[in-house]
Amino acid sequence: MGKMIYQAISRHDSGQFEVYCYSLSSQQDAWTERFRACSYRFVGIANLDALSAANRIAEDNLDILVDLSTHTKGSLPAILAYKPARLQITHIASAGAVGLDSIDFKLTDQYADTTENQAYLLERLLPMQGCVFPYRHIAPASQHNYQRTKLGIKKNAIVLGAFVTLMKLSPRCLALWRRVLEALPNAVLAFSPHNIETKASYLQRLKAAGIAATRVVLIPPGKDEAHNQARYTLVDMVLDTLPFGGVNGTLEALDMGVPVVTLCGERHGERTGFSILTNLGVTETIASNEQEFIDIAKRLANDQTFYASVKDAIRRGLADSPLVNMDEHVRHLEEAYRQALLQKGIVTSR
Repeated sequence: MGKMIYQAISRHDSGQFEVYCYSLSSQQDAWTERFRACSYRFVGIANLDALSAANRIAEDNLDILVDLSTHTKGSLPAILAYKPARLQITHIASAGAVGLDSIDFKLTDQYADTTENQAYLLERLLPMQGCVFPYRHIAPASQHNYQRTKLGIKKNAIVLGAFVTLMKLSPRCLALWRRVLEALPNAVLAFSPHNIETKASYLQRLKAAGIAATRVVLIPPGKDEAHNQARYTLVDMVLDTLPFGGVNGTLEALDMGVPVVTLCGERHGERTGFSILTNLGVTETIASNEQEFIDIAKRLANDQTFYASVKDAIRRGLADSPLVNMDEHVRHLEEAYRQALLQKGIVTSR
């Protein structure tokens, strides 16, 4: 989440915004230094309990506190319960909702949430223009071992990328993917478990869903981001998960020019791919129902003209679109912050 939001933090108008960063991680690395360099103040709170951390944050007299962790690993949402800032907004992580009435807004966009979703949230929806998910280009490694022959992938195989954790593989998701495999006899699902111990768990989950091990390829994870990105050179298309769709995995695949098939639903978790693809200008691979999802995958696999047109649309979007224009993205983000302050009647001192 930090790597994503850095694209915004490093571009804020310093004449209008003073950025304070509060780190819940004790790890110090190159990313730590990047955040130090682009922030007005960088404060480590990893060793503080929730109340002490909230008191430390309150000392800085903030107008807005933006939470990037929600309920992900290492988070401490109890800090937000003390409300150490005048206005609190949650952004990006875990579909963006924490479930605390001390949080004023959940940042979103016009595609990632419908107005009806407000009924399921304590936080008020705060839609920004463009895409709520910050885009980050990751250059792939130029030298790597991700070749089909080395991994035993047949020459005529259609590789369906699924670089996701086991938690994303819901019964509904795997049932839909099984139908895709039934429609594409030459297709294989490509997973990339983080370690060798989890390989058996993937195969067991897939077997329970009726997907044979012969339809699965296990790809070793890369040693760094560049090598992980190089895995997509093996992939023909990515199948989005449901009901919790991808964000990083979708952005990474598109960044490599790989088509992503997504099923747009009603809740935020079912609309992440819809928002990303729409802002990229690539709507041909967005399905409105499960049969359409299968049909799009089949067409990408069997219609070379359609496949080339989708790839071309991705290339055009990566060159110029609301998704990748990060300077414009930050101006929209800043305007959303201003609107949030206005709605709460807060007058800033800056």
